Parts: sequence; structure tokens; C-alpha cells
Amino acid sequence: MPFSLSPPQVAAAIRAGLSGTRQNVELATGRAAELAAVHRNILAHYQQHVGKSLAEGDYLQVAEKSWGAYAQTIKAIGADYRLRISHHAGITGVASRLALLVSDSDPANGYVLRHGLATARSLHQHFYENDLPDDGVIADADDVATAIALLQELFPPEPAL
Repeated sequence: MPFSLSPPQVAAAIRAGLSGTRQNVELATGRAAELAAVHRNILAHYQQHVGKSLAEGDYLQVAEKSWGAYAQTIKAIGADYRLRISHHAGITGVASRLALLVSDSDPANGYVLRHGLATARSLHQHFYENDLPDDGVIADADDVATAIALLQELFPPEPAL
């Protein structure tokens, strides 16, 4: 990683992403660690489901589980910083702020994160509207997976602050 983000910088970005959204809950340290682990377990389950659904040609499930995996990644990062993110506005706000934080020092990776968020949201919408071609869903799921991997690299589990 070409730069380093301090825990206070990340915590500030998460809080900024949550400002103006519905109520989120500040977590006790032990509960935060438990919740982060739960989110990462669900993330792994969704990632497996994406692979299975791709193999079966079930592109609606590919879309929805890609969104789910992305959302669980953001929720896990929030829990690492003792915040429970419990709604779409919080996921979007936090993901946007993390992407902006990264963009300040690394515009290329910031773009990957911004694109990953937009693509994950598009896939979530596709689940309800079935408005994307199958090959687009496949490509978009790959882009979301790339963003998730980058989020995990840039924001590894930290001790709860």
C-alpha cells in the first residue's frame, strides 16, 4: 500500500459518512468485535453464493449477493470502529467517505472504491428491476469483488477504538 491511513482518519471518515443519516449505534468494544466477525462471516457466505449463482446462471442472485457482500464489508469496517451501520444511507455515506479519504492520497484506488460503490448499488437495484444484461451483471460483480478486496486491504480489521 503506497500510503497509510491512521485509525483516527478512518474513524472520522466513518462518522462523517454517518452524519445526517438515521440513528446508528455506538458499540462497546467487545460487541463491536463480535459484530465485525458476524459481518465478515456473512460476507464470506455471500461471496460463496455469488460464485455458485454465477455457475448456475442465476444473475439476479449474483447481483443481490454482490450488493450484500459489499454492504457486509462496509458494516464490518464500521464495527471495527465501534459503529453499527444499519441502513442503506449509512452504507452509502460511509463507503463514499472512505473512497474520498483514499482519493486524497491515491486517486486510482479512490476511483476503484467510488466505482465499486456505484456498481454495487446498481446491482442491488437490478435485483428488483431486472434491468441489466447478464454479461453486464457478470462484469459488475467482478468490479464489486475488486472493490471489496481493496476495502479489505486498505481497511483491515483494527482493534475497536
